[in-house]
Amino acid sequence: MATSSSLAFAVATVLSLALSCYGQDCPFFGPSRVASPKTNLVNCTWYEANSCCERAEVTAVFQEMLSLQGASQACRNRVNYMMCYFCAPNQRSFMRGIQRQAAMCSSYCDDTFNQCSGARHNGISLGSRYSNGQQFCEANFFIYEANSVNCLAFDASAFSAAPIVHARHSLVLPVATISAIFGFLQLL
Repeated sequence: MATSSSLAFAVATVLSLALSCYGQDCPFFGPSRVASPKTNLVNCTWYEANSCCERAEVTAVFQEMLSLQGASQACRNRVNYMMCYFCAPNQRSFMRGIQRQAAMCSSYCDDTFNQCSGARHNGISLGSRYSNGQQFCEANFFIYEANSVNCLAFDASAFSAAPIVHARHSLVLPVATISAIFGFLQLL
C-alpha cells in the first residue's frame, strides 16, 4: 500500500509541476487567456516556451516605442524586459487590482533608472525628468513594490541568447501604450 500511495503522490506532484508551467491564467488579458507556447515573439523571445502574449501584440507595443537617445545596452535591456511584462506566464503574481497594473520590484525600478538616467527623450535626460526609480516606474504606470515580494524583477539571463530588435520609437509611457492598445486601463 505504501508503494502505491507513494507512486500516486509522485505522479500527482509531477502533474502539478507540469500544470504550473503551462496553462497559467493571464490576468492582463482577462479570464479566458492562459499561457502557452508561442513562436516568433520578437523582443520577448525568452517567453516563447510559455507566454501570455501573441506575436502581434508584442509587435504592436514595440512599434509604438521610440528609442532613447544615448541609452546604454544595459538600459535598453531593462526597458525591453519591462515592456514584455504582459507576456510573463507568472503575471498573476505581480498584477494588481482591477486596472491590472504590474508591480515592479523596487530594485528593478531603481536599477533601470540608474542605468537609463543619462538617456534622452526629446533632448531631456530621464535623470532630469525623474528623481529616482520610484518616480520613473510610477510615471510609467507601474506599481513600485518596495518590499520586492510578488513583483517583476529583471532577469539579465533573458538577454544572454535572445535576439533584440530595436524599436524605432520611445519609452515615455510604456504601460499607457500597452493599455491603449489592449484597452484595459482607463487613463485620465
